Amino acid sequence: MSTKFSGQDILLLAIEDGLKGDAQSFELRIRKFASKVKEDYPLFAQKIGSSLSEFGILRSVSSKENLLPSPVEPDTRQQLLIEKFPVTLQREPNWSENIQRKVERFLRERLKVEELLNEQLLPSRSLLMSGPPGTGKTLTANWVARELGLPLLTLDLATVMSSYLGKTGNNIKAVLNYASSFPCVLLLDEFDAIAKKRDDETDVGELKRLVTVLLQSIDDWPLSSVLIAATNHGELLDPAIWRRFDSVVEFDFPDSEQVKNYVISWDISEVVAEWLSAGIDNTSIAIIEKKLLEAKKDAILEGSSIVLSLKEALALPGLPNDPDIRREVAYELHLKGWAKIKIAEEIGVTRQRVSSLIKEQAVLNQRELQGKLNYG
Repeated sequence: MSTKFSGQDILLLAIEDGLKGDAQSFELRIRKFASKVKEDYPLFAQKIGSSLSEFGILRSVSSKENLLPSPVEPDTRQQLLIEKFPVTLQREPNWSENIQRKVERFLRERLKVEELLNEQLLPSRSLLMSGPPGTGKTLTANWVARELGLPLLTLDLATVMSSYLGKTGNNIKAVLNYASSFPCVLLLDEFDAIAKKRDDETDVGELKRLVTVLLQSIDDWPLSSVLIAATNHGELLDPAIWRRFDSVVEFDFPDSEQVKNYVISWDISEVVAEWLSAGIDNTSIAIIEKKLLEAKKDAILEGSSIVLSLKEALALPGLPNDPDIRREVAYELHLKGWAKIKIAEEIGVTRQRVSSLIKEQAVLNQRELQGKLNYG
């Protein structure tokens, strides 16, 4: 009798949620009700699950057909969001094991929404990322959107922030209402600009009210969308913000192994990547990427070796006393028409040694090519 009453109670609460238009709570309660009656009425419970799945699809289609207009700044009519779909990446993320585990866990929850809901478990809806600039936070948001096959909406902070604080609050509300109305990933970059600590005496009441609005929006965020916030200054965020996000990932500068793997992804040999990674410390992937681009351009423009260009771009003291690296540099400079005497001066060996290095590298390249052909 108590089980029957419990099921009735859940059903009544679900009806109240439906009348109030709270689709998320309604769905959770109905799933809980189905779980209660599953043992006695398995076919009925199965039909409830099927109906809920269909309801979710119809709700997504309906929301797309009845989209709110993309929000704009009232005075300038500029778009408040930068929308991207489909999402493509120029390079794949290069995370530490810890970050990869957390991000992939978040993704798995999003991909298994139905399974979690069937067990009355609420999947993660929001992700907060904190860490130094250039460490992969924005790239991670793009990756999540791509993996989920959803549009990525990025808040254009420069347009949103108005000299009139009341307008800033209205702009933020418009963005949140729009992004929560259909399946998408909303990225709030530079989140500390709009979610500062409310005990900051330099901020006026309007910004404090804005934080309250953000807190409520995070709590009420729908299951159909993903809310991602990123900040370079986690210490500036209101403490309550940290507690509201379902998942939190803290980024840091890459370690030497991450740097090595990233450099290798640019078709640079492992031995050179090993040397470079040992000389790079507390540097973001974004900065390393710029240096690699700079070095590749210089190697072409100056007719030099990519290794020598990297040495200059990264301000490294000189080539290491490594025969593999010197052989690679000698061969590349030889292909670019450098005289052997000039190569010898550049890498600090005799002219005769340069000739030997060039021949050795040519043999190694031939073996590598043959191995690829045999494998193919």
